[in-house]
Amino acid sequence: MDTKRHAINNLSLTGLAAACALLAACTGGTTATGSPRGSLLEENGVAVQASLPGSPAPASSVPALEAQGPIDAKTAAAAWRDGVKSFENGDFNGAASSLQVAVRGRANDPSAHYLLGLAQWKSGELEQAARSLETSLTLDTTRPKSWVNLARVRMDLGDASGALEAATKCLEIDPGSSDGYHLEGRAEAALGRADAAEASLGKACELDPENGYAQNSLGLLLIQRGRFGDAVPHLEAAKSKLPQIAFVRNNLGVAYERTGRLKDAAIEYQAAVDAGDTRTALKSLARLGPLVPADAPAVAEKE
Repeated sequence: MDTKRHAINNLSLTGLAAACALLAACTGGTTATGSPRGSLLEENGVAVQASLPGSPAPASSVPALEAQGPIDAKTAAAAWRDGVKSFENGDFNGAASSLQVAVRGRANDPSAHYLLGLAQWKSGELEQAARSLETSLTLDTTRPKSWVNLARVRMDLGDASGALEAATKCLEIDPGSSDGYHLEGRAEAALGRADAAEASLGKACELDPENGYAQNSLGLLLIQRGRFGDAVPHLEAAKSKLPQIAFVRNNLGVAYERTGRLKDAAIEYQAAVDAGDTRTALKSLARLGPLVPADAPAVAEKE
């Protein structure tokens, strides 16, 4: 999915808390968001052909899975091709519709239930997505990406305890999973366990410094803990990997503002607005604008 999500004494603690509350909902994991069309399946751990023919079925044409009986292999294969093609094209409603048919002919295939779960998640059907991913994992418990994506869905459902359980399962299978530690840290943070969250997010960044989402999550947590200077390098690392993600630029703006880098903060808030954040970042930019002299250099310009 393409995402369009771009003195100091005058920054009220209330305003910062509100910003952090909004940002906490925007600590995206490393999903297929913003991925090139041909790499969606690979990034989600599904090994299938990227160029299967077929066209997606309309979302409204497929009744609920439990209301249907088994289907013949030819129909299931055609639905699978259509579902994969729709998924690759970013048509997640169409993918979920077709894959719901396909799994009736592939009931014992964990990959089919897994891909259906991803399509349902990306089309906003969170409860159905959780059920599909759980079904996939009853068929094969050994796939780290399945546990990671189940953790993501459970986080989106507000089930931090369930997300933590799934992340822990991932790490039991793959102790080197940056995504596993990232989800573990997000869940710990949501459960109010800040020290444990910081340790897990730090481990995620250590294992994969290129994981921009994990860097953002750690930076946000440090902002929430009042450690603005410590947050800056992590958010700068996140920005280097995710320059078009609005919440990353807004988070960095908060960290810059709270460390006295007002012009840099204004630049980041403007980038967040340009990337689609017309709420929090726009308010921050309006508040900060009068405090920044037009000729004030940014720190980056000095360096």
